[in-house]
Amino acid sequence: MSKKTQSKKTQSKKTHAQLKKDLLSYVGNACKGVELEVDISPRWDRLCLTFQWDGFDDLLLEERFRKVAQLVPGDYFEKNCQQAVWLELTPNESIDEYLKQPRSEDVDAELPKIWKKLGEIEFFSRLEDELVRIPPADCPDDLSVSKRVLRASKLSESDVRKCCLAFIRQAVFTDWEVLKAVRPIAESTPKPTRKIRGKKRKST
Repeated sequence: MSKKTQSKKTQSKKTHAQLKKDLLSYVGNACKGVELEVDISPRWDRLCLTFQWDGFDDLLLEERFRKVAQLVPGDYFEKNCQQAVWLELTPNESIDEYLKQPRSEDVDAELPKIWKKLGEIEFFSRLEDELVRIPPADCPDDLSVSKRVLRASKLSESDVRKCCLAFIRQAVFTDWEVLKAVRPIAESTPKPTRKIRGKKRKST
């Protein structure tokens, strides 16, 4: 290895070490116990930021990314992180397991069915009833209340996940945004017409 190559590699490691230090300083307070690995991934041949945190456990992939990325100042993100591969793993979760999880675009074909289901369980009214009891300063910046209401409606975990993916598909990540942005969409979706069955008249 030439001195020039060795120097470049050393500089890269120093840059990665500084990047790790900076990101943990932004993310660490909100994500207590988070761990971060910063390196060039052989899998993607790109800079990879791998976060591990037990708080990701009940979050969908896009929620995980938002949870971390929104803590990083915008100018720092654009300069140092925009081209990187971001991974947000729960403890003991493999990258392959992570990549197999659904994303919001996966529910596009099911959106009318999801909106209909939400109407059937009176989800939006029930969510509103829950949220008005929470002081504004204590309202969570996520979909945790929506998930609680959906689970209380006896939906399967698969259906709860699909509903939340449908919200995220509308660029909605918080409970109040669900009421403001998703409710009008769901309630304006045309309901399927019901066929009225009657007795067939005999021909004479």
